Amino acid sequence: MKALRKYLNNRELAISLLVEKPNHKYTSGTFHKLRVEIKKLDAFFALLKFCSKDFKRKKTFKPFKQIFLQAGKIRELQIEEKMLKKYLPEISLIDYLNYLKKLRLKEQELFFSIVNKKMAVRLKNKYHELVPLLSNINNKKANSYLARKTAKIKKLIGQGNLQAAQLHELRKRLNMLKFNRKSLSLRKQNISILKKDDFTVLLGQWHDSQVIITHLNKTMETAGLNQKEIIQLEKIKLKLSSDSETVFKKINSILPEYL
Repeated sequence: MKALRKYLNNRELAISLLVEKPNHKYTSGTFHKLRVEIKKLDAFFALLKFCSKDFKRKKTFKPFKQIFLQAGKIRELQIEEKMLKKYLPEISLIDYLNYLKKLRLKEQELFFSIVNKKMAVRLKNKYHELVPLLSNINNKKANSYLARKTAKIKKLIGQGNLQAAQLHELRKRLNMLKFNRKSLSLRKQNISILKKDDFTVLLGQWHDSQVIITHLNKTMETAGLNQKEIIQLEKIKLKLSSDSETVFKKINSILPEYL
């Protein structure tokens, strides 16, 4: 399928440009873009594995996953810094924000030690291994794959009153299905929830809040903070938890609309 070859080439180009980007030109958005591109590639690998049983998905994705996870650590710290500045004036939480910055710079240093010329060559070799397998994907197999993924999403939504772990799973499945459909050049959505950008935004807001709350719980006692900042962070955590719960309930309240 020509569309698949073009899609793979686009992912290769996008990831290569980001991986080979000079360190000093990386911005907060660069890490996010890189993770999105790798998510698209992972979805593509899932489709390819369904259509080609001999495809060694985990082995092929391993170097991409290593980059993805490390970029994720940086991205989460960026989101936390941004969120904290939103909740309190910049003059507050000086010690904790400095702690986050040092932690982020440390993770960035590790990231750039992984993303080097050797890694870039390794990734290029992985793309070349995929080309002969693309012929295993045909309309019948692709439609079968999409039907199964869609059915699993609808089944998950149909359970109603989803818990946190289920919402995380729904978010992953929706993203993967969206990327799969794009790789097959399918524009018309056959599942109503994918047509609603506002729902995806809600899921993203809820997910980011959960990530920050989890990190605060882990680091507040080990960051060497003064009592004043600990009290401030406790207040932020309560506010975040309250806002997150509101979004969580809103998501569950509108889910039945997509059955």
